[in-house]
Parts: sequence; structure tokens; C-alpha cells
Amino acid sequence: MDTLINEINPAQRPLKPLAGAAFIGMALCYITLFIIYGALLSTPADATTAEKIAYLIENKGLFNVTYVLGYVLFACLLCFCVYVIGGLYQKVSQPAMALATLFGYFWVVVLLCTGMIGITSHELLASYSTSNPAAAEVIYYARALLTESLGGGIEFIGGVWLLLFGAVSWRHGLFSKPLSAFTLVKGAIGVATIFSTEPVLRDLFGITGIVWFLWIGIAMIRKPS
Repeated sequence: MDTLINEINPAQRPLKPLAGAAFIGMALCYITLFIIYGALLSTPADATTAEKIAYLIENKGLFNVTYVLGYVLFACLLCFCVYVIGGLYQKVSQPAMALATLFGYFWVVVLLCTGMIGITSHELLASYSTSNPAAAEVIYYARALLTESLGGGIEFIGGVWLLLFGAVSWRHGLFSKPLSAFTLVKGAIGVATIFSTEPVLRDLFGITGIVWFLWIGIAMIRKPS
């Protein structure tokens, strides 16, 4: 059973396959980032701060592409999906879906902020790297702190959205049980990143994200009613 048809907001039905396409677009953003960071960008682990700054400046254009794709574009697609899902299933469980939608929009804002901070910091690093190296180091560490806490390392807000949506989906049969269960697992991984800074959780959230975005995207396109 894909959805409870009598509980769906009829005005939102035409947007369901569009949201499915947006979810698939988000998966493609993730895949592109994995390719870029895996094949094109690799900052040496033992590099000094000055060397890391120089590497960022040298590859500024490519780093900016990753922030546009992984945060700005991704956030815009996510915003549309949160809006559609919230509208479609608002009558199924109003308190839970209202809260889930709120966390979804919080996630959108955090991702947009992360992307714009990343892009702006690269420009500032290029400006200060030669004229004021000390200021460049401050900008570098501030960039790392903000981007990691907002959207690069902690995925708590997105995890809460997924947990709430997964719980409603499981309880009311919005999607199949395997997809609902996978949503809950992915949400739990996201929430767990606030308790541990281990890269494995962050990477696992990203890898499972590719599967989840593709899965739910296809489900929404195949069952638009």
C-alpha cells in the first residue's frame, strides 16, 4: 500500500510526481559530490593549515561547485519536497506532520546557510591569504566550525525530519514497510551525529541518503495518486 488516498490533500496530488523527480535530483547531487570528492578533490591529511588554505584557493571554483550542488541546489529541491509531503499528508497525522514539516524547513535554512558560508569563505580566503595570513587562518577555522556544525558534520535536524516522517509513514501506511523502516533507520543515523563526531556516521548518512532519495523518488513517481 503506497498511500491512504482518502487522506491525501487533493490539491497536492499533481505535485507528487514532481516531488519524486526532485528527490531523484537530490540523489544525483549526492552522487556528484561523491564523485568530485573521491576523484578530483583530496586535501592531504598531513598538510599544514597554510597548505590547506592554498589548496582551497587553488581549487576554489570546484569547491564552490560542490557547495552550490550539495547545499544550495539540494536545499531548494528539499524545500519543494518538504512542502509537497507536508501538504499531501497533513490530514493523516496533523501534529506529527506539522512538526516534521517545521524540521524540514529548518533543515533547508541550515543547508542554505552552510552553502553560502562556504562560498563566501573561499572568496575571503583568496583575498587575505597573501595580505594577511593570520586573518586567513581565522577565516579557515571559522569556516570549518560553521560548515561542520551546520550542515557538514551534524545531521540532527534532517534526522529528526526523517524520523517523524518515517514514523507517520510506518503508522499510517503512506509508503511500503521496508521504505518506512529505512526512513526510520536513516533518521536515527542523522540524530546520532549530534552525539558523535565520527566521520563514519556522517558518511553513512550520505550513502544511505542516495538510496533513500532514489527509493522514495521512484515510489512517488510510480504512485502519483
